[in-house]
Amino acid sequence: MSWIHLTDPQLAVLGVFLLSILLLVTEKYHRATSAMISAALMVYFGAYVYHIFDPNSVFKFIDWHTLLFIVGVLILVEGLSESGLFQAIGIAVVKALAKRRDLLFISFMFLTLAVTLFLANFPAMLIMGAITTSLKDKLGLNVKKWIVYEAVICNSGAMGLMISSIPNLIVALNFGINFNEFMFYSLPLSLILTGLTALIGVASGGLYEREASFSIEPTKPFKKGKLLRASFIFLAFLVLIVLNLPELPMDLVAFLMAAFMLWLGGADPDSIFSNVDWSTVFFLASFYVVVGGVESAGLLDYASVMLKGLYAPLTFLTVVIWTSGLMSGFVDNIPVALTFTSLLKTLPSNLGGRAYAFAVALGSNIGGNLTYFASPPSLVASSILQKEEGISPMEFTKYSAPLTLLHLVVSELYLVLVFGLI
Repeated sequence: MSWIHLTDPQLAVLGVFLLSILLLVTEKYHRATSAMISAALMVYFGAYVYHIFDPNSVFKFIDWHTLLFIVGVLILVEGLSESGLFQAIGIAVVKALAKRRDLLFISFMFLTLAVTLFLANFPAMLIMGAITTSLKDKLGLNVKKWIVYEAVICNSGAMGLMISSIPNLIVALNFGINFNEFMFYSLPLSLILTGLTALIGVASGGLYEREASFSIEPTKPFKKGKLLRASFIFLAFLVLIVLNLPELPMDLVAFLMAAFMLWLGGADPDSIFSNVDWSTVFFLASFYVVVGGVESAGLLDYASVMLKGLYAPLTFLTVVIWTSGLMSGFVDNIPVALTFTSLLKTLPSNLGGRAYAFAVALGSNIGGNLTYFASPPSLVASSILQKEEGISPMEFTKYSAPLTLLHLVVSELYLVLVFGLI
C-alpha cells in the first residue's frame, strides 16, 4: 500500500492529525481542549523534533482575517439574540396562525431557517426550542416531531448565507466567495430543503397530540428600543457585507459593527462577552495549526495524488459532498471544512472551483443531522426531547438520519444542475 512510503516526519504529523480526529470523535474532552492538545503536539513534533517548519511560522498557519471576522460575527449575533427579535417574531407568527395548524408548522420551519441564517444554528436551536416547548401545552404540539424537524433545518439551513455558520466562512474566505455570490448559490437550496422538510413533516402527520386553547400571550414584554437598535446595527452590517466595498475588508466591517453593537445595541457588553462562544475561536485557531502542520509535511499533496483516479468532475463532487457530510455526522464540522478546504487548494485548478467549495460547505452543514452528537443543534434538540418527553438521544437519530441522507441527495443534484456538471 502507498502509505508505507511516508517518511518518519510525515508519519508523526499524520499520527497527530489522526489523534485530533479521535479526540473529537470520542468527545472525551471539550473540543477546544482536544484541538489545543493536538496543536501543541503538532508544534512539538513538526517544529522541534523533525524541523518540518520553523516555530515562528506557526502563527502564519492561522488565517487571522477569517478568525477576526468570526469573532466580530459572534459578537453581533449575540447582541441580536439578546434583543429578543426572533422571539417577538415567533409570538407574532403563533398569534396569526395558531388555528391553521399545518400552516403554523410550515411557518415555524421557515422561521427556524430565518433565525439560523442570521444567528447561526446553535442559538437558533436554543431560541426555537424554547419557543416550541413553551407552546407545547397551549397548542397541544407533538414536541418530538417539531423539535427534530427544527434541528434538521438548523443544520441544513445554516448553509444559506456566508455568515450562517463557521464552515461557510472558512470556505467563502478561502476561495474568495463574497456574500452575494454565496447567497446566490446557497440560499435557494436552503429554501428548497426547508420547504421539502416542512412538506414531509405535514404529509407524515402527527404534528399535534390534542386540540389547542389558542390563548397565546408573550411571557414578558420586549424592549422595543433595544430590539430596534440591535436590529438596525445588524442590518447595517449585512448591507456593508453585501456592498463588498474594497476599502472595507470584511473582517474590519465585522469588528466595526461589533463595536457599535456593544456600544449602542442595548445589551450589557459584559453579558455579550460572557455568552460569546469563545471556545469556537480557540478551537478554530488550534485546528488551523494542526492543518498547517499537515500541509507543511506535504500530506495534503500526497492526498491529492491518491485522489487522482476520482478527478472526473461528477465523481469528485459526489466524493466531496458525501465524505464531508458523513464525516460531519461524527466529527465537528469545523475541522472537516478546514481540512477539505485545504485539500481542494492542492488540486488542479478545474477541481478547485466553486462547485466543490460549495460541496464542502453543504456537506459540512447537512451532516450535523446524521447523529444526535454531530452538531450543537442536534445535541440541544436531543437534550430537550430527553427532558420533555423522555426520548433517548438515539431515537432522535432515527428520525433525523433519513432526512439527512435525503438532503445530501437533493444537494448533490442541485449542485450538478446549477454548475452544469452533466
